[in-house]
Amino acid sequence: MRANLFAALIGVLCVSGCGGGSGSLAGGGGGGGGTPTGSNVQAIVVDSGPTPVATSSTPAVNTAYTTVTICAPGSTSNCQTIDHIQVDTGSSGLRIISPGVLTITLPTQPDANIANNVVAECVGFVDGSSWGSVRQADVKIGGETALKQLIQVIGDPAYAVPSTCKGTTANPTLENSVANFGANGILGVAPFISDCGPACLQQNNGTYYTCPPSGACAQTTMPENLQVSNPIAAFTTDNNGVIIQLPSVAASGTSSVSGSMIFGVGTQSNNGLGSATVFNLDGNGFMATKYGLATLHTAFIDSGSNAYYFPDNNLKNTAACATNQGFWCPSADLGLSATIVNPVNNASKGVSFLVTNADNLFKNAKSIIAATSGLAGDSTLFGDGTGGTINGSDAFDWGLPFYYGKTVFVVIEGKNTAGGTGPFFAF
Repeated sequence: MRANLFAALIGVLCVSGCGGGSGSLAGGGGGGGGTPTGSNVQAIVVDSGPTPVATSSTPAVNTAYTTVTICAPGSTSNCQTIDHIQVDTGSSGLRIISPGVLTITLPTQPDANIANNVVAECVGFVDGSSWGSVRQADVKIGGETALKQLIQVIGDPAYAVPSTCKGTTANPTLENSVANFGANGILGVAPFISDCGPACLQQNNGTYYTCPPSGACAQTTMPENLQVSNPIAAFTTDNNGVIIQLPSVAASGTSSVSGSMIFGVGTQSNNGLGSATVFNLDGNGFMATKYGLATLHTAFIDSGSNAYYFPDNNLKNTAACATNQGFWCPSADLGLSATIVNPVNNASKGVSFLVTNADNLFKNAKSIIAATSGLAGDSTLFGDGTGGTINGSDAFDWGLPFYYGKTVFVVIEGKNTAGGTGPFFAF
């Protein structure tokens, strides 16, 4: 899930990437215990994005990227390695920008119900929507491979955008280009396999489309086996989840930070769950968070969000940003705390965090600050009726700042670990 409210000054930001190590990761520990190695380890970086800051009017902030190789199914030569793919634990599936990024030809996914038609998708994020065809590709990340995956080619010029695929009230422009998307693509590694699941099987909800050889694409239902899906679940081994590990970052920020994405949970010596606390998800895919006197039931841990987003009437009245509207701007760094709650067994864990003044942090539009642990904003602005219909007044979005200094585990639905069966997060 991507969330992007920071458009006034910095522009479009992405909110809404091994074996062999000795010992196991300490659950809930910091990301500074050395760099893990092995075929199940992939480097990630938080930097200013795919466009150099010197030429970009929209440098990214708190966006984790990785590199992915895609090939035409079964091919070892018709391949392309693409960097600056955003790592998103809030969505499922690989999506690559077509204009200016994708250079190889991938086969389309036929619609199993209508001869000669192909499948396309209008995927909704919190901050907007992206349109494109669904195509087949072998996906290689680090030393792991997922064969014949269904991926979305965003901005595919072969299929016109239907009138029913739109942006949001806050961001009416479809995110079909690198400039609008803030990345060359997105790797969704959420704790769910398909990106829409039974919702797209049971009802025509505007996500999937069937496209004839000529003419307009039309909304349709889509079975789960034809939906874009999390490629991690299709790895031969190390396929039950993923671990995101990033070092601590100061609220004042830095120009870049490097970390690791480790595949599998408890499948090798370098990915043990350790003493991490498990947070199962409810039937809607959420946890709960106690903040102040309220219990917010639409809580989620999301590397695809660039800030902490939560409702706070006091901050809205006293610390709303003048320039970077939608973010908090306290007069001095503000120390806050909240408690994440497992909705299944009521296990809980407190989290302390800082909120810094976003206007002061980004005084320069060409700021080289790409990573900051102090960025936070107002979740109530999520409530525009799109991108998953999140109730912002009941939402606590633990975005990428939450990951700094932690080891965060994401376990996929139906997959088994020492901590139980997914879907769950742990830290």
